[in-house]
Amino acid sequence: MTEDQKRAEICAVGLKLYRQGFVAANDGNISCRLSSDSFLITPTNVSKGDLEPEDLIVISDGGFRGKTKPSSEYKMHLEIFQKRSDVNAIIHVHSPYATAFALVGKGMDEPILPEVVVTLGKIPLVPYETPSTRKFAETVAETAIHYDAMLLEKHGVVTLGENIRDAYYKLERTEHVFKIVQIARHIGDIKPLSRAEVEELINAYSIPDRIKKELINL
Repeated sequence: MTEDQKRAEICAVGLKLYRQGFVAANDGNISCRLSSDSFLITPTNVSKGDLEPEDLIVISDGGFRGKTKPSSEYKMHLEIFQKRSDVNAIIHVHSPYATAFALVGKGMDEPILPEVVVTLGKIPLVPYETPSTRKFAETVAETAIHYDAMLLEKHGVVTLGENIRDAYYKLERTEHVFKIVQIARHIGDIKPLSRAEVEELINAYSIPDRIKKELINL
């Protein structure tokens, strides 16, 4: 995919995020790797529903190039890209259900839905740090070594993907599962998958070793 195509894809996903209610006002940020040491990221103070390809900023060699300033969270994206060579796209939003769980300090450590188990494994809660700071970026990136979806305590949610669409679908799945959990808790007690059921999923699906290791330790 060319840089122009990646710019267009980011804008398309930004509009989907806005229409889905995963972002409000100018919240959230999206990035996509261009090379081993450069990436595109959304600008600061621009609604994800109003993005134009030329709005996007290039981060390279510690500097940036574009019409305005990059998202204040660019350091988090940089740290994650440096620690995960397999990740080519990152999305951070404040989607309602996932963020609500982040506000009360609850991630998803138990295996509940099979489709979440085989695609994301756990969805951990990253301890709170002041957003946009170096400490925040380092803390999130350290957790991102092992996971593709994370809740940020008192803040929001981050998902990682092989490409922009992959990161978006992981975000959609994350928000959806937290919505389901909230509804289920109003009906009754949630019954996690058993150890035997998790092992059957591991044997039946092609699950990345990084996720498989976490599932084995559940």
